This record gives sequence, structure tokens and C-alpha cells, in this order.
Amino acid sequence: PNDGLIVLSNERTSHVMASIFVRKCDDPGEWLQHPGGPIIGVKFHHAAEVQKAIRDVAENKSINEIFQKNVEKLAKATDGKEKIGALPNDLKANFKTYDVTEVSDSFFAYKPVLESLRSMASVPLSDELVHLRDNGPRPDYLPRNVRLPASFNRVECDLENWSHTSMVEQTTLNESQSRALQLALTSKVALIQGPPGTGKTFVGSLIAQVIRQNTDESILVICYTNHALDQFLEYMLRLGEEKLVRIGGRTRSENLKKYELKSLSRKEKTFNVTDADCRMRSVVAQLHACKEEMTKLLKTLQMPLTWNEPNGGVNELFSTIGGNLHLNFEVRNSDGFVTLAKKNKTVDEEYLFNAWKEGKDCPSWLQDSIFWIDDPDFQNLWVLRHEERLDQLHRWKDFHLETLMATLENVNRRYDELSAEKANISQEIDSLVLSEARIIGATTTGAAKYKELISIKSASVVMCEEAGEVTEQNVISALTERMENSKETKHLILIGDHLQLRPKVESYSLTKVSGNGYDLDVSLFERLIQSGFKSAMLNVQHRMRPCIADLIRRQTYPTLEDDPRVSKYPAVKGVASNMLFLDHSVYEDGAGNYEITTKSNSYEASLCVEIVRYLLLQGYRHSQVTILTPYVGQILTISREMKRRMKDVSAYVSDLDQETLLRQEDVNDPDMSTVVQAGDENSIRCASIDNFQGEESDIVVTSLVRSNAQGSIGFLKEEQRVNVLLSRAKVWGIYFSFSVFISD
Repeated sequence: PNDGLIVLSNERTSHVMASIFVRKCDDPGEWLQHPGGPIIGVKFHHAAEVQKAIRDVAENKSINEIFQKNVEKLAKATDGKEKIGALPNDLKANFKTYDVTEVSDSFFAYKPVLESLRSMASVPLSDELVHLRDNGPRPDYLPRNVRLPASFNRVECDLENWSHTSMVEQTTLNESQSRALQLALTSKVALIQGPPGTGKTFVGSLIAQVIRQNTDESILVICYTNHALDQFLEYMLRLGEEKLVRIGGRTRSENLKKYELKSLSRKEKTFNVTDADCRMRSVVAQLHACKEEMTKLLKTLQMPLTWNEPNGGVNELFSTIGGNLHLNFEVRNSDGFVTLAKKNKTVDEEYLFNAWKEGKDCPSWLQDSIFWIDDPDFQNLWVLRHEERLDQLHRWKDFHLETLMATLENVNRRYDELSAEKANISQEIDSLVLSEARIIGATTTGAAKYKELISIKSASVVMCEEAGEVTEQNVISALTERMENSKETKHLILIGDHLQLRPKVESYSLTKVSGNGYDLDVSLFERLIQSGFKSAMLNVQHRMRPCIADLIRRQTYPTLEDDPRVSKYPAVKGVASNMLFLDHSVYEDGAGNYEITTKSNSYEASLCVEIVRYLLLQGYRHSQVTILTPYVGQILTISREMKRRMKDVSAYVSDLDQETLLRQEDVNDPDMSTVVQAGDENSIRCASIDNFQGEESDIVVTSLVRSNAQGSIGFLKEEQRVNVLLSRAKVWGIYFSFSVFISD
């Protein structure tokens, strides 16, 4: 389930009242099975909205109580003669209702980004990013002479007299890597294009090491996905980097968990008891007391208004406001007798009030008493229609609880103040942890969300990995301006490939291919390169067997070269060719049904499973094989087919693909019961192309899915997606496709 919004709507306007947040759990569906109930929080945007919601909930409880009693009476009525105060349909109109609007994940992902952009008075590095000037001076924080890490023979480089020949001779770098390193160290905004398998992470980590070892500056590394971020940070750990902090808590890497900011801050509080820790304990204790008081007040506020409750109820209210309203419910038993109603129920003030509240008529004996009341200010409540009685109840409820609401507001205000103080203390502790860090990692959303904290650290170098799939606004929001407590971003390094997948934009009308001019899926990286901004390209690939690399060489990268090692891969066991296109003429599931947004092909799913079975029998490990497909619907079809045909093998689906499946309305029963979590040695990775960018596998089995009379190839119309598809396999690739599409 996605997060959502509570929206108050009428015919002309909509007003966002609150946000709903669903706590993310490790296992799909776990949030519903939590012992305390679904883990859902509602965050109101303003205090007035809280008050309105509380009043409406309380009023609805009162109405619902009457509603249920009338339903029970209606069910018991057999001859239709029993008088029912108000039919349930009449009561429904009095319920206070809210529209809950489900929104896409990107709404909440972009919210901190947009808030960050709104707070910016100017664009850092505007000469380069806005005015496209790429001939300015080099970053002034770097010395003219820098030394490479020990693994590169500690070669000393003159940034103003760089020799690529000398670099290739004295290190293991090739010429394109040398050019990329030079550009990164001599340009305030550096663009490094890395085709598939050319070692973008390797070059990025080398740049980070050089800056780290030759200056005192810290580096903020941002990536679009948690996977890409983990991959880069783990690489830095292997190189010996210890002063590293990962912001955000969604890492899947066990090696990185102890470097998460929350873990390091907890450790800091444990081993270094400071004034901040003492203040934090005091604040937490006060927050707990406030929470208990608010819980008690909320329970009172939500109680339906009765004759004696809450806090004396209507009986106490009549005494407070004065007058003689209580005469409407007065029972006089001066003769010592007790008045009884049906089923021997005692008729007292509470009985009469409940009857009035339910819309019943005034008893005849009470009518006589009321008739003789000689007071011009007396209000006969029994003559009110049922709807008017509910309105009167609502006014009494507001009046009765006004004092409680004021108390709640004061407690809530105190709670907000304490929460803000707690956040400030946490930021102090987090800042202390960050002050020691040299490499700070965050997703683009996390960088925007924690921008204030990151700004205090003043990491003046920003490096963006997989920059081709990051929107421009995400990168800009991660840059910092010169302020009282932070330094301006001095250096921006973008490493990516604009010829692979573009950033994801949910609305087609906002994409470049729509032709509407918004082009929100054009990354900053692509915009600068297409504008002729100076860049360097890595042109030696270290991943694919030459025959596989030929596919993207012919289509996209004519100058791409192969590292000699990829020609030495052993032949694939059990097959005659190291690459295979297999065509067929079986139509996709639901061919011709244009209402289905995600596609599947059961025939190809069965072929994929049998090919995987065959490869495993040849001795390949489960971790060496991946099944790729353009459609998440096919992922579920393959996983079900695998469960049916291979009892000892399961499909592993990544978090991103699982989230996409759960959002897909036309996928039947996406309960994920046929998939497993990462780490199962008997699982086969099954992934969508879009969520496999930046990853690789020894063997890739690909189901292209589309097989139809119309000749529609769907997602594969985009060259960037085909580029990613064809460049994931290291040693063997097999591609299933409808025969008509092979040549296309």
C-alpha cells in the first residue's frame, strides 16, 4: 500500500487536511499482520485540522450509536407498526466523511526535493549549470599536484600539465579512465559518461579517494536507488574507507548497517555521555508524559455525549449553562412509585434523554408536564425534528468539551515544542557524527530530506552516481548555497550514461517523448551533454563477452572496446552458442486486450523456467542466473511457473519490483507468496529491466513477452531500455521473442 492524503472536498475545491503514512516493513503484507494492528499514522497539517477531526469523530460516534440501535429495531420489526425514531438512511446523511486520496510514491519522494528547491535563493555553480560555461578555472580547493592512492603506485599528477601517456604507463588505468580522472579533478562540473560495464563505480571511487587523500573536503555521494548507493559505499569500504556515514535506513547490506547515521548516533550516545544526552533523556520523559495525557484527553473527547458522560455529560452541562432545559427530561415520582417502560425498564432522566436522542416522540405523561411550564424562556426540545436534535447534540458537545479542547491544545503545543527540541538535540548528535565523516552517502530523496543536517556538515563536493537516471531537480536540491552555517558546493561530479534508462516520470505528458516540452525525464547529465558541455567517456568495457558487447556496439556505442579479459571467458556449458535468440509464434496472455497495463506471456514463462532448470543441471549456481523481462506482470507469471515446475527453486524479486507489483491494479493477486527475500541460496533472481540497470549477471535469460497480431513491441520501443536489456549478461544471453520482432 502507498502513502496517501486525507482530502476535504466539495463541488468546487479540495483541501488537503492530513497525510497518511504506512510504515515500510521487510515482508510484503507484514504491516497488516502487526500485533498492534496496521502500522498507519495520520499527520495533520495544522492544529485546527486536529480539532475538526476530533469533533467529527466524536459526533460520528454519537450518530453511529443511534444508527446501530435503529438498525437492530428495524431488523426486529415484523408488522411494520413499531415506531422507529429515524430510519438508518436518514442518519447516514449526518455522518462526517472524508475522502482518502491514494497518491503515487513519487508525491512523497518529491516533497522534500520541492521544499528544498523552494528554500534556495540561487543555484550553486550557476556559471556551469545555468550559463553552460565549461572553460572556467579548476576547483581551487585542490592543490596543483595530487597523489594517487597506493594501489596506483602513489603516482603524482600535475593537474595543469597532465600526461595521459605517463598515466597509462605508470598505473593500471587505460587512456579513457585517465581522461575521466583528469576532467573530474580539473572541472567544477565534471561529466563522465560510462557505457555498460566500463567501470563507473571504479572510476567514481578513485576520484573520491584522490579528493579524500589530498584535501580536507568531505564528499556527499548521492544515488537514485538504495541499491546503487550501497554498491558504491561497499566499494569504498573494500578500499579501506572507515570515515563513512550512510544517511537513511533502507540498506540491504549487512556491511553498511553499522555505518548508518542512526547506528553511529546511537553508538555516540552510548559511549560519549554529553550534555545533549542528558537533555535528550529529560525531553523523552516529558514527551512520554505528554503522550499519556493526550491519550487520556482524546479518549474523553471521542466519547459520545450521554446523560452522565463524559465528565457529567448533559446533566452537568444543563447545570453549567443554567436555565430550565432539564425540565424536558424530568421524572417526578413524588408518590413513591417508579415509572416503567417496555420490558420493565426504569424511566429516568437518562432513559428520556436517550429516547429523545434516538428521535422518539415525547411520552404523553411528560407532554402534560411540559405543557404547564410557565416560563417564556423555556425551550421544548421534544418538538425538534431528529436532524435538529443531532445538531443540538453537536452544539452541546462543542460547548461541553471546549475546556477539554483548550487543554488538549496546550498539551499538543507542548508536545510539538518538545518534539522540536528532541529533533534539535538529535541533530546535534548527528552533526557530531557527520563532523568526523569524509564520505557521506544518501539517496537523492534522503539528501533533500536531510538537507539542513548535511548543510551543517558542509560537504562541498557532490558526486552523483548513475546520474543519467536522476532528475535535474534531485541533483540541484542536493547542492548547498553559501550561508551562515554552511559552505557553497564547490565541485559537482556527475557519472552516468544518458543512453541508458532516463529518470522515471509517472505522467507520460511530462516526458520528453510526449513532445509537450516539459521534459522532466531529461536528467541534468543528459541536458548538459546535449548542450555540448565538456565531458569524458569511458570506452573500455570489462563485463560482456565480445559477441554480447557487439549488440550494443552496433546499436549505440561504435567506439566501445573490449578489455582482453572478456575474451577469455570459458564457453557456456551445455549449449552450442554463447548467445541465442529464440523465436516463437505463441501470442501473449490477453493479446488484443488494451485495458491491461502490464503484460505477461505464459509460454515464454515456461520456457524460461525450463532453461533455468537445464542451466542448474549443468552445474551453474543459482546466483549466476537471472531472468529479465520488460514487464512486472511477467515476473509474477514466471515466479508462479517456477513454483509449479521446480519445487526446490524459488524466484527472488527485488524490493523495487515488489513495490511496482503491489501498485499494479490489473495484476491478479500480487501477494508475493511465490517469491522469496534476498539471500536464499536456492533462489533465482527475476527482475524487470527498469529495476536491473546498474546490475549484471553471468547468465541472463530474457523474456521479451510481446507477441500479438498488431506487431506492438510496447516498452521496447525505447532504445535506452533495449540498451540496458542487451548489456546485462557477462558470459551468455538467451532472448525469447515473437518471430516478427527479432529483426526489429
